Amino acid sequence: MNLLKPPPLRPGDTIGVVAPAGAVYRDRLDKGVRALQARGFRVELAEGILARKGYLAGSEQQRARTLERFFVRDDIAAVFCARGGFGSIQLLPGLDPELIRAHPKIFVGFSDVTALLNWMSQSCGVVAFHGPMVAVEFAGELGGGVGSGFWDALTGKRQLWGIKGTGTLRNGNAPARGLLAGGCLSVLVTTLGTPYEIDTTGKIVFLEDVAERPYRLERMLTHLRMAGKLDDVAGVVTGAFNECETGAERDVEDVLAEVFGNVPYPVVTGLPCGHATANTLLPIGLEAELDGCKGLLRLLEPATRTAE
Repeated sequence: MNLLKPPPLRPGDTIGVVAPAGAVYRDRLDKGVRALQARGFRVELAEGILARKGYLAGSEQQRARTLERFFVRDDIAAVFCARGGFGSIQLLPGLDPELIRAHPKIFVGFSDVTALLNWMSQSCGVVAFHGPMVAVEFAGELGGGVGSGFWDALTGKRQLWGIKGTGTLRNGNAPARGLLAGGCLSVLVTTLGTPYEIDTTGKIVFLEDVAERPYRLERMLTHLRMAGKLDDVAGVVTGAFNECETGAERDVEDVLAEVFGNVPYPVVTGLPCGHATANTLLPIGLEAELDGCKGLLRLLEPATRTAE
């Protein structure tokens, strides 16, 4: 399946905001919307975005339909997620991959939205964007804000770029190339054994999480390894794993060093993406290169269609 890229954002475009997972708080949503408007974009909230079904943002059918409606509308240039939480994976059986592929557009989220990002890349053949969310970073809920690089990538100003990690576990034999996949580790593990299981073969796999004890991270990484998901990858790059070490007898570095200690491919750690202070944009499905010697992930092609 040929990978499709969305058109770039233009000044004055309309960004649709959806809640595919957890229930949304009005005050945070309003702050995020104002931040988008301050960048010169129109914003339209999905119908029922403040709906609640306990900790969910309404029923899974409602969440799936509102997402599809924004994709088919020509007047919506991009779809940004309000927040994560839980619930994105519930939408997958009710979504039409051909409909999404027929209307490729910028789709941004992370954390629980990891399930949707990899589904769009694998099943729809469309680039999706692991990055900041409206009622989280745009609302100022995480320090560091949203950098200009985010907008440069989505508006087509930034064609190629590199993201530096903080360390290297394995150099590998040479810089590795592959399509970028992955996201939140705990969400990726929940796809195993389902029709939406992540495909890691030949991919550069990004893994990150937050507030998980090291034994839980080791359990999940062991699950991925035993499922064969760490065998035939081109390389692995991890995020910061913030708030994952408090009071631990065995820390995250110990776990990562053991899991990836003897692999033949490059493993770079500490990418400032995901649940990190600076949630740098990662285009899922895009061709990338991982250089273990330099601790650098390079994106090798533009994330959006070439601007006309």
